[in-house]
Amino acid sequence: MIRANIKIFQIRIKNSFSSEKIKMIKRVKTLCDFSNCILILNDNINLSKDLDLDGVHIGSTDSDIVSARKILGEEKIIGVSCYNDINLGIFSENSGATYVSFGSMYKTTTKLNAVNLDIKTIYKASKMINIPICIIGGINADNVHDVINLNCDLIAISKGLSSINDLNKISKIYYEKN
Repeated sequence: MIRANIKIFQIRIKNSFSSEKIKMIKRVKTLCDFSNCILILNDNINLSKDLDLDGVHIGSTDSDIVSARKILGEEKIIGVSCYNDINLGIFSENSGATYVSFGSMYKTTTKLNAVNLDIKTIYKASKMINIPICIIGGINADNVHDVINLNCDLIAISKGLSSINDLNKISKIYYEKN
């Protein structure tokens, strides 16, 4: 994915960080550094700092933004899941988040109990929030056109990149559009 010109890569590990997983993160970091790709770690602020990653993405059950900023410093990226709540997006921006995410845009199997995003929320958020907005959830090669047309700042794709064919197709669609 990094070699296909993806500019931000998030590692999403939802269980313990074994030594093997940490070695894998270090290998991905080397590739990201070489390819000028930003590397974000989901949830684990301290490991992100220890490995000198570009930042972290946090959700409602993780550390608060102010604490994360104190640990990571002003230069690192902090993304925040806002669960379709514009007020949480505004609060996150005011607390020092670098970007906010809204979703799930479409039905997804990556997140349990994901609530579908109303497109009106994105339009309203883009008028009220001044930091980049990311749309997440169920995005794949078949629907990425519609998401691109919403003119959001970032698009998060997980399972939609499950094969090299999907990855190449999505990369081509995105770069032809921009």
